[in-house]
Amino acid sequence: MNCKTLAGIKYVDFISIADLTLYPKKHIRPGKPISIIGNWVEMALVELVSCSSTSERTDAGVVYTSKIAGMLTDNDENDAELQNRLQNKFHAYKLTDVYGNEYLVGINTKPFPEITFSSTNEANPAGIRAIPFEITWISTLPPIPIVAI
Repeated sequence: MNCKTLAGIKYVDFISIADLTLYPKKHIRPGKPISIIGNWVEMALVELVSCSSTSERTDAGVVYTSKIAGMLTDNDENDAELQNRLQNKFHAYKLTDVYGNEYLVGINTKPFPEITFSSTNEANPAGIRAIPFEITWISTLPPIPIVAI
């Protein structure tokens, strides 16, 4: 099993799978950059987010498991609405690291990334109420580098 960790993730944005347009539309390969079009929504993060991707050889080929873990701010009722929205529909996620590099986690075909939320973290040292989350994507692709069109 091989593991790769991306630099600290500064921003995580999401988009409904139905609203995501990829270029090229076919032949997406591991490590090859793509371009994307869509209206992204930024998630309100408390601090940097981690992203790691492991690969494993199987009889069907290489399978990647990408995990993104972090915390969302917990300020008001809109946060509960956002959690429901993210868990009840399929989304892709755009990650931006501290160097400005962007990566796509999830594409507009199955398998889709899944997000889970933990209970509210009341004891955050910064005094900020936060909701821990984890996004998991098991696919034949690792996080995909994004290039501007």
